[in-house]
Amino acid sequence: MGFLLETHMHTKEASACATLDAASQVRQYKAAGYDGIIVTDHFVNGNSRVDRSLAWEEQMREQFKGYRKACEEGERIGLKVFCGSEYAYYGTEFIVIGLGEDWFCRHHEVMEMEPTEFLPYFREAGAAIIQAHPFRKASYIKEIRLYPELVDAVEVYNHSNWTEWNRKAREFAERTGRPFSSGSDCHHRATYGGGIILEKAPEDEADLISIIRSGSGWKIVEGKLP
Repeated sequence: MGFLLETHMHTKEASACATLDAASQVRQYKAAGYDGIIVTDHFVNGNSRVDRSLAWEEQMREQFKGYRKACEEGERIGLKVFCGSEYAYYGTEFIVIGLGEDWFCRHHEVMEMEPTEFLPYFREAGAAIIQAHPFRKASYIKEIRLYPELVDAVEVYNHSNWTEWNRKAREFAERTGRPFSSGSDCHHRATYGGGIILEKAPEDEADLISIIRSGSGWKIVEGKLP
């Protein structure tokens, strides 16, 4: 069948809108048949639970607390856990895979950058990037911003999206020739239903990033798990 991977999910350790802790998320994904997850908690420039009055290094420790807890539980029960974040720019959001606490601790300057600056910067640092739900409508999203040439894939199926928003994302990816991605955007219990099925299990995080950046080697899940 391949390796079933969740690309977009949140823990209440760091995401203000999530109701499940990291260990509970890991257990429910394991029970649902997933082989791995990428923990993508909202970054501190988005809907984050992190106290912004803390020193930057402390903010980053809190930012990746859910990831660390997920790794512990994943190791215990046999679910692979990869590091990510959902990085925001005034409501426009990106799944950034492979840059963790240590990297962000050294690069506070990214908070002053616009997407045309931070997206290449992240990729130069070795990350893979997926534009998340590009056509979602919400009170916090004042403008649709699209960056097909600066991301590795487009989230054409978001399990928490309206169908129309997903349709527009697919049309956009087809029009610009960007690879398709899918994610559950899971914040709560039993709200999974997205992800990708890799042809083979990634050896490690670097291998996963290489696969995503290659633009091939997976197919998407759209609501119905295999």
